[in-house]
Amino acid sequence: MRYCWLILFGLILAPTFGIGPGMPREESAPKMALLAQPAPPPKPEPVTQPATQPVPPSSQPTTFPTTQPTTRPTSQPTSTPTSKPTTAPASQPTSGPTSAPTTSSAPASQATSQPAKPKDRYFAIVGGRVHPVSGRELTGMTILCKNGRIQAIGRDLKLPDDTEKLDASGFHIYPGLIACNTRGLVGSEPPEDTTNVFATSMRLANAGGITTVIVCNTAAKVTYGSVDGILLRKDLFVGLRYRSAAERRNLRDSLEAVRKYLRDKEEFDRKTADGDKDIKEPNNAAVTGGNAKFLQLIKKEKAAVISADSRTELIALCELVEEFGIRMVVRGAMEGWTIPDRLGRAGIEAIVTPRRQSPSDDELNQLQGGNIENAAILYNHGVDVAVTPSAFGISLDPFAGRDLQHIPMEAAYAVRGGLPESAAVSAVTLTAAKIHGISDRVGSIEVGKDADFIVCDGRILEFFTMVHWTVVNGQIVYDKEQESLFSTIRPRVPTTQPEPYKFWPRPFKPRKAPEPGQGGRYGRTGDEGR
Repeated sequence: MRYCWLILFGLILAPTFGIGPGMPREESAPKMALLAQPAPPPKPEPVTQPATQPVPPSSQPTTFPTTQPTTRPTSQPTSTPTSKPTTAPASQPTSGPTSAPTTSSAPASQATSQPAKPKDRYFAIVGGRVHPVSGRELTGMTILCKNGRIQAIGRDLKLPDDTEKLDASGFHIYPGLIACNTRGLVGSEPPEDTTNVFATSMRLANAGGITTVIVCNTAAKVTYGSVDGILLRKDLFVGLRYRSAAERRNLRDSLEAVRKYLRDKEEFDRKTADGDKDIKEPNNAAVTGGNAKFLQLIKKEKAAVISADSRTELIALCELVEEFGIRMVVRGAMEGWTIPDRLGRAGIEAIVTPRRQSPSDDELNQLQGGNIENAAILYNHGVDVAVTPSAFGISLDPFAGRDLQHIPMEAAYAVRGGLPESAAVSAVTLTAAKIHGISDRVGSIEVGKDADFIVCDGRILEFFTMVHWTVVNGQIVYDKEQESLFSTIRPRVPTTQPEPYKFWPRPFKPRKAPEPGQGGRYGRTGDEGR
């Protein structure tokens, strides 16, 4: 009974709110607004078609094609935007050009959606003494770099307004040093995905002047704090082993198979060109798969890198090069000074460590062992020589000195052994780059090459010289005054302390052997001081 009264009460109040039957829609709208319901959108005015259309002059074509309907199709909704009228506006003459196509705004929208072109980045080193390595020294020069490459070298260059400048007046400018065989400075292949760019070893490498490293079979940049531009080049050479009898036999057989295939392929191409259709194409199994690297050696597209030290190993490598005509780089070559003419004739290149010594065997009646003059002797016989320390990384113990941070010291030892200073500097820059096939990018200060520099307070081979700035790809990655490990060591700001005595590199003077009976390393008999 209660529900019946509620229904009756609702029927009585329904006309008051305009929701009862029989109420006009126009009258119910204001009352419906009381219930917070939005009013329906107003009907768009119908598009009217003029009764008649002026006839265009016969000399001008009509504006609309004959296939265009004069009235709006019934299937087209009435809410079509007025920006696309079916008839020409009254103010537009019929003899005028047709309306612009709807795609006229597409190029503008595409231009706005495309990313903006990155702004050119300029960097310049002003003043200083430039050591390009590939030529004579230059003084008072300015090196202008654009986007990580050297753009110009000269005096009074006009620099762009937004150029980052480094005043190197009173300093020496060298190309960045190249570490020929490293581990741990950058990650393994690929270095852009495996490198800790904030590692202490990278910071110490920049402090030692290193800008490029050879890790495994890849050349990489020491870009502290960023992986942008860290990869220089992949697949530099072909690593081989040539020590045991089995290794030598397998290598020679593989090279011979490749050479035979190339000869057969050349004969096949020649006879095919002459019209011989019966000749069979040679099997390419010798140059596919794992044997493809041997094809690159025979064609001299890449060099072979082999570690060898003894005289007998070096002679065997000379015979291999002379037979197959491949290009070879020898790591070590400690006894190369015993057969320098043979190595020079074979065109072998060497990566040596001047401080690496080995005692000779008195039972052998031949030249042997290590020699501090090894690099100088090889250089004088036409062998391209690069220098690298014996360590593959940077040492953090207190007895450092033979690690990669001391590449200039290793080259200075070669100078003490008789190697010219210019050749020693090239051995850690340009010659090292040539040996690894990256001299088109790094190794010297030339227009077009990468903007990799080190700015030092003296000549690079002097013992007391320190690197003050290191630049990689046109960006300063190391500043000595901003580095807590080195900022207090001979600071850049002049002090009242006297300049230390520079005694390095000392000239090499062979010491006279002690007279018989004197003994001792320094000519003592052992009785002094007793």
